[in-house]
Amino acid sequence: TQNVKFDSDTTAFTIGSDGVLSGTITGVEKTVLVGTQAMSGLTQKTFTGIPSNAKRVRLTVDGTYKDGSQQTRIRIGDSSGIKTSGYDFRINAPYASGSVYTEGRTAAADTYMDGASGSNYTVWGFVDITPLITSNRYLIHMNLYSNNNYYINLGLGHVDLSGAMDRIQFTTQNGTQTFGGGSIKLEYMV
Repeated sequence: TQNVKFDSDTTAFTIGSDGVLSGTITGVEKTVLVGTQAMSGLTQKTFTGIPSNAKRVRLTVDGTYKDGSQQTRIRIGDSSGIKTSGYDFRINAPYASGSVYTEGRTAAADTYMDGASGSNYTVWGFVDITPLITSNRYLIHMNLYSNNNYYINLGLGHVDLSGAMDRIQFTTQNGTQTFGGGSIKLEYMV
């Protein structure tokens, strides 16, 4: 048996001779899976149930593509619904030829590299959402890439909500194009 102690010389937890921990460990971040969704045949997916004490929310994108030329769109919201305006978001999208596209968005956190139809415009990566210091202001950090000309899609921006974020939506710019494949996953850290 071994006691692990805090700096104050009090026992934090005990490791038994059988390897079992006993005691309470605090201050450890925990990841909670909200869910996964296969996107084939869908025009959007909104995950809800994100708690107000979430330190970071991660949307993982695994091989999604769609049937039209609208770019992929990520939006967040609170108990009053999905926020559809007021985003201050920028995209930097370099690709294989050395060109770089930069755009600003106010309606959502949009991608740039997948503005065409089919599996030659497939997307992988993640989007992290983190609360900022200002109440109900959220930083959106996007790291995605595509098989379209080796694009990478780096996005950064923020949006203010009227309450704590409790939902995230994955869709397209017009909200009507069908995804042909791939999956998304949402998890949060508390």
